[in-house]
Amino acid sequence: IVEPYSEIYPRLPIEDFISCDNETYSPQFELLVQSYQAMYDRPHTDMRSYYQVAGIHSLPWIAYDGVTGGAHEYKNETDWAKGRWGGYCHHGDVLFGPWHRPYTLLIESLVINEAKKIALQYPDNEREKYIEAANQFRFPYWDWADEKAINGIPDVFIVAELEIKTPKGKKKVKNPLKSYTLPVDLSFPLGKGYNPTDKPNYTIPSPNYNPFTPAGYPTIRYPNVNYEDQYDMMNQNISVFVPTVLRPGVYQMFQISNYLKFSNHALRPNGTEMEDAFPAHPLPLVLVGRTHYASLETTHDSVHLLIGGPGGHFSYPDITGFDPLFFFHHIAIDRLLALWQAIWVTENVSVNGTYTEELYTVVNEHTSLTPFRKSETEFWKSSTVRDIEKLGYTYPELVKFKGQDPRELQAYLLKFYKPDPHYGRRFFAKLIIDVGNLVQPYVIKVFVDLKGASVETPITSPHFAGLVAMWRRPNPYQINTYVMGSVDITATMERLGIRMELYNISGLVEFNATTGLLNSTVIFDVNNDINIVPCYLNGTGVSLKEAGVNKVEVYSFEHDKVDPNFLVED
Repeated sequence: IVEPYSEIYPRLPIEDFISCDNETYSPQFELLVQSYQAMYDRPHTDMRSYYQVAGIHSLPWIAYDGVTGGAHEYKNETDWAKGRWGGYCHHGDVLFGPWHRPYTLLIESLVINEAKKIALQYPDNEREKYIEAANQFRFPYWDWADEKAINGIPDVFIVAELEIKTPKGKKKVKNPLKSYTLPVDLSFPLGKGYNPTDKPNYTIPSPNYNPFTPAGYPTIRYPNVNYEDQYDMMNQNISVFVPTVLRPGVYQMFQISNYLKFSNHALRPNGTEMEDAFPAHPLPLVLVGRTHYASLETTHDSVHLLIGGPGGHFSYPDITGFDPLFFFHHIAIDRLLALWQAIWVTENVSVNGTYTEELYTVVNEHTSLTPFRKSETEFWKSSTVRDIEKLGYTYPELVKFKGQDPRELQAYLLKFYKPDPHYGRRFFAKLIIDVGNLVQPYVIKVFVDLKGASVETPITSPHFAGLVAMWRRPNPYQINTYVMGSVDITATMERLGIRMELYNISGLVEFNATTGLLNSTVIFDVNNDINIVPCYLNGTGVSLKEAGVNKVEVYSFEHDKVDPNFLVED
């Protein structure tokens, strides 16, 4: 049973926990490290173990806490072929954010339970301090869209050892936030050369398969031939993605007032979920199809592919929950949801199904968020997890702006996440993608004014504008849906000297570019001006057709003529 806390304390950024000589939060951090390890050390069959909690998300596709869904229980031998999702989690529907809320509450409550037991073991002169730290502890998050993230992932997630004060004094301990060692095999063995046991000749398997992790091997990020992490490569990518993908994504999502558009990355197959309206901010210069900014889930997907890299656990939906960073990432997602909340859940269809729900099950705010129990006979629902203060936690920004006009909070967030210098007019490339064509993780890179762009073109190129991440699982029977991804190309245009002012020639609206005039319409010539490069995580290129890129458009907004902070007009 996942119970709310009796007192409200904020979830804080991980940087607050690890700042030098921070006496306020050091005890909480020391308890976090020891409590995570305590969950690792529990027998893997114990439902309070890290293995069992991580497995709720997807693999090993078994019931958690006896929650089967009855006649609707997932059966791998038949449901895999239907394209049904074998985990409990919701992706691609309106419950993406709400379902992960009690999930993070579960891991948080289990860590707190371990922390309270550890606190009692400290010497008499320190015990009260650690008891109070355990009481106030709330799970921290890593804000990957903060400007500081451009320096890479915090060291606390990559160093092999940490020095902390334990009940037995200061000592170096193995860092449980770097990786999790599997107690049993995860996924299925692959051919020779494609398993970690084949190091130093390990080869990352085809994206058509989940990587295999034998018992006794750790989770990994950007593995090399020796099955070792490549953090230099990961941090180099982070330094590029933060300003081009993550900050623009968060910046855009706080301008969306429609929950369907904000919440998730999928459309119904007939496209009816996304109406031809754009209520959150001014209409584009010319409304071309269904304009759409980055959603909470689309930006979330980018982080998964960015952190895991080719062959890393974080990149694969079926095994991602086993990477210790998973919950720090999803606390960050819960924070963004909590900050956004103004409109709540509407009715939607769960296209992919879950462990307890059949394909195409109607889901809404009254849908049970299985397997998370509110009591012995009742599960949590979106309607009951909406108010996070009633759950016993909050976030710093909500404390700061409590009782104020919500637009003050929105203005603060837009200023905080502003991805680049102020531009009077902003340009976006919009991609409509059929996600059923490829069944493994891939990315769709967007370059501006570079006809020869290819998989060999580095993301450090001045022509690189950003990308849309397709966080897919290896199931050839997945249901076809559509994703609308947006890439803000304004900074790239400015960097290349492409003028962003509009002017009229014979009544036509045109753009003046360094290479000549672009097409005399707000829809760019995709083949010449916007260059799309889809590829797998290992760098292998795929065609636009294979990647499902059905349409690419460019549209423009004059936000500043409406409001300098891009706020919704009354």
